[in-house]
Amino acid sequence: MCRALTYFGSSILLDDLLYQPDNSLIKQSYQAKLMDTIQNLAGFGMALWSEKSFNPKVPYLYHTPYLPFMDVNLKHFAVKTKLECLVAHVRGVGYKETEVVHQKNVHPFLFPGHVLALAHNGQLDSFLQMRFELLPYIKPHIARYIAGTTDSEWIYALLLSFIPHPEEENDPRSVEKALLKTFLTIQKVRKKLKICVASPVNLFISNGTFLIATRFVFDFGRAPEHYDRTHLAFHSLWYTYGKKYGKYEEEYRMSEGDKKQSVIISSEPLTADMTTWIEVPEYSMIFAEKQKNEISIRISDLSI
Repeated sequence: MCRALTYFGSSILLDDLLYQPDNSLIKQSYQAKLMDTIQNLAGFGMALWSEKSFNPKVPYLYHTPYLPFMDVNLKHFAVKTKLECLVAHVRGVGYKETEVVHQKNVHPFLFPGHVLALAHNGQLDSFLQMRFELLPYIKPHIARYIAGTTDSEWIYALLLSFIPHPEEENDPRSVEKALLKTFLTIQKVRKKLKICVASPVNLFISNGTFLIATRFVFDFGRAPEHYDRTHLAFHSLWYTYGKKYGKYEEEYRMSEGDKKQSVIISSEPLTADMTTWIEVPEYSMIFAEKQKNEISIRISDLSI
């Protein structure tokens, strides 16, 4: 089970998201509070958008298959870099010899020439059986970029294939429609292959101008006795929003204000104090974008 963190809003130091909170994403890589099965030791990655960077529509990308809490270069980068949007991810895999720990499997995925980044927390059961059934739905010029071995990268390629112009700055509504088509296509293939084992699909998506996240499971609760019980429950998803995220009275939290200007959507709260965090409902999609000078939050059902 992986952990993911997304941020959108007023300028913030990367260190204040990745390292400083008492349940920061870096700490979740080895001691997550809302999971007690595996540690997330199979790599770290992020896409980071900064308005003051050269060509701000193109994010900084950072991927490593190594342990983020021992990555001195990442720490040096974090204490010097401010951002307005972030998709970050620590990867967790099962403890078995068949798992592939490699930089090409590190999230978030962002294919060359495209603008949308995606990270995934979950697992599609029987993916090796599914993937070539999914191939006819993936456009050839997108399929050629698939380089790793994860179901997550195939989900990303499938999503891009349903967006009319994935190389351009995407209209968020077109991404939402493509996301629904992605889920429906996966469901269609699962039915064709008679796959009915619980498969969580928490997705985290951004192009720097909006955030979309899902909390969803195919065939919730269904599994044979030998199945990894990690994936039977709904994977957690939380959000907090307000004026600005930072340290107030020795604790990290979102400050209040007349306008909501920042939002965090993540696998779990970044602090032990969860009173300012809201759990995303099951079978739903949360959407955040800027309207004038305020962040708008919308949650809709995923009726699939």
